[in-house]
Amino acid sequence: MISQHEAVHNSEAFANLFLYILDKDKKLKRLSWNRAQRDFHSKRTGRDLILKARQLGFSTYVQGEMFRRAVTSTRATMTIAQDDETTAKLRRMHNRFYDHCKFGAVQPLRKYANDTLITYPEFDSECLTATAGSKEVGRGGTYTDIHGSEVAFWPDAEKIIAGATQGGNPDVVLESTPNGAQGYFYDLCQEALDGKGIWQLHFYPWWWDDAYRVVLEPGEQITYSADEMQLVARHSLAPEQIKWRRNKQAELKRLFPQEYPEDPRSCFLVSGVSYFGDLLSCWDAPLEATYQEGHRYSAGLDFGQQNDYTDMPILDTTTKCQVDLLHINNLSWSDLRSRIKEKFDYWHLLFILAESNSIGSVNIEALQAMDVSIWPFNTDNENKAEVCQNWHNAIHAGGWQMQPHEVQQHEFRTFVAKQTPSGLWRLAADGNGHDDTVIGMVLAYEAATGPYWTMAGRKY
Repeated sequence: MISQHEAVHNSEAFANLFLYILDKDKKLKRLSWNRAQRDFHSKRTGRDLILKARQLGFSTYVQGEMFRRAVTSTRATMTIAQDDETTAKLRRMHNRFYDHCKFGAVQPLRKYANDTLITYPEFDSECLTATAGSKEVGRGGTYTDIHGSEVAFWPDAEKIIAGATQGGNPDVVLESTPNGAQGYFYDLCQEALDGKGIWQLHFYPWWWDDAYRVVLEPGEQITYSADEMQLVARHSLAPEQIKWRRNKQAELKRLFPQEYPEDPRSCFLVSGVSYFGDLLSCWDAPLEATYQEGHRYSAGLDFGQQNDYTDMPILDTTTKCQVDLLHINNLSWSDLRSRIKEKFDYWHLLFILAESNSIGSVNIEALQAMDVSIWPFNTDNENKAEVCQNWHNAIHAGGWQMQPHEVQQHEFRTFVAKQTPSGLWRLAADGNGHDDTVIGMVLAYEAATGPYWTMAGRKY
């Protein structure tokens, strides 16, 4: 058994021996790390982003570890929360740690202990706490440890973090639930997902909390949707977890992916309302599909190479289901066209309807030279609104289903209508996001139901 002296240098043992918390039932208990806290501790790098579901205990973990460092070594810590209520909550947590922390019979010595500053003179440690209401929070200090809580909800997060990290080389943990596909925390997460920047992203979805389950009734059987089957296959979820998920989805509706995220991209819902609305019931097309003789297939195509993607969704118009998605970039144009040709041949497509704007026209001509039947669609603000509305009606009133690809779910959820200063409405991805799968999909549906079938020599 580890001694108290040894526990001073062992983070998990210190928490279990010296730190007390209030549990969800408001009962005082020793802090025993859960598996999410333990996992993060083993992987932290010093520049860490935690994207998480609610109530997984990361604020408690970070505050506990900062307290341990402050009462056992010389530290200057800074805690910044999104509002006064959370700031006060974290301050009370720190005070609770102190009130119940005794090394033998000796409590760490304090000198100052007010709303913003606590000091431990034995080690010349300072612990500051503040609310992210000003760009000047933390500016001018030299810190060893910084904890940013619910950073996605901060105003001016970039300036606050830049100011707080100017001095020294602090160990920084920024944690948050998602809050819209915009803002500094969102940008940092997307950079980390793309393998860029200096930050390490740690993603913890709701099933990291084993309490998120609802017991099945005797004899109750769960029949999984395509979306649920994907989750069960990837993460070995139990029927009780799927039942909890259904109940929570019914309660929160479109906010469910934000409050209880399932992947690090689609959880960032738009700050306003997605153009396509609530899509929870629209992701039931199976991910694994093969060509069926006698079925009719259509495809739409949006070109991209580096900053954007080449996307070609394919629809089975016989079953009203998506059957495939080509989603690629960072290849040469000849390689991209070869991939398109492979999909064209496999699905026995009569033709592809492709956006011809910008780089589209050149690639359309090159594909036609490869014996790919492809029709140009020159997108403008007016016809884009028309084809998007047609697909909106198809999925909400016509029974069409999409495959639950993560990138596709994210792009549909973050596709919005914005009014320009001139008064015109513009449809596009929120912020600096992508809408390549959206454009490909609405063109695939247009190809299946519009006049292009007649032009291609087939009735529709």
